[in-house]
Amino acid sequence: MNDTHADVPAPRSLAVISGGGSGIGRAAALALAARGYRLALVGRKRETLASVVDECGSEGQVFVADVRDAGRISEVAVEIAARLGAPAVVVAAAGIAPVARFEELSPDEFRATIETNLVGSANLFRAFLPAMTRAGAGTLVAILSVAARRVFPGWSAYAASKWGLLGLVETLREELAGTGVRVLALTPGATETPLWNHVAGEWDRAKMIPAEEVARALVWALDSGARVQVEEIRLQPPGGNL
Repeated sequence: MNDTHADVPAPRSLAVISGGGSGIGRAAALALAARGYRLALVGRKRETLASVVDECGSEGQVFVADVRDAGRISEVAVEIAARLGAPAVVVAAAGIAPVARFEELSPDEFRATIETNLVGSANLFRAFLPAMTRAGAGTLVAILSVAARRVFPGWSAYAASKWGLLGLVETLREELAGTGVRVLALTPGATETPLWNHVAGEWDRAKMIPAEEVARALVWALDSGARVQVEEIRLQPPGGNL
C-alpha cells in the first residue's frame, strides 16, 4: 500500500518563549533554534523580538503581548495554534526585578513583579496547556532563581514571585503526571543578563553565570530520554552567591 505522505517531512518542533528578546529568553531562543526548533517569541517589543529571530537564522514568528494580560496571551495561543500547531516547549522567561528594601518598594512595583514573574508564567502555561495535553507531549519550562530557595535583603518582591512560581511548578508537575507533559524548573544563581542594568549597587557581572549556560542546561534536559524526567536543574556561579 502506497503512503502518499511518505515524502513529506515532519514539521520541526515548536518552542514558545516569553521574554525572548533578551537575557535567558534570548539565549534559549538561540540554543533551541540551533537544535532545529521553530520559534514563537512572545513579548512587548516587536522590534527586539524580530531581531532575535533574525539572529537565530531560524524559522520564527513574533507575537506582541504582555504576559500579565491573560486575555491577550490566550489570543496569542490561539494564533500560534492556527499558524504553527501545538508547541513542544513553552519557556516562561519574562521577568523583572525591582530591588529595594521592602518598606521602600512601592506597592505598584511589588504588584508588577508578582504579576510579571508569577502570574505571567501562569498565564502562559494556562494558555498552552490544553494543546499540549491533547498532544500528550511537551515540556513547560519555568525560569526560577536561587531566590526561590534563599532570600536576600532588598529582593522581597522578586523572592515572593519566585517562591510562588516554585509552588506552581511543583503543583503542576503532580497534576500533569501521566499526561505526557513534563515540567522543568531551571534555577540559576546570578546570571549575566540586561536585568542587572536596572539593579542598583555594585555587581561583578564577570563572575555571573552566562545566560548561554542556562540555555545549555535547558537543551540538555529536553534531550533527556523518555525513561527519565528532569524536574529541576540548579546552577550557581563558580564562586557561589554574589
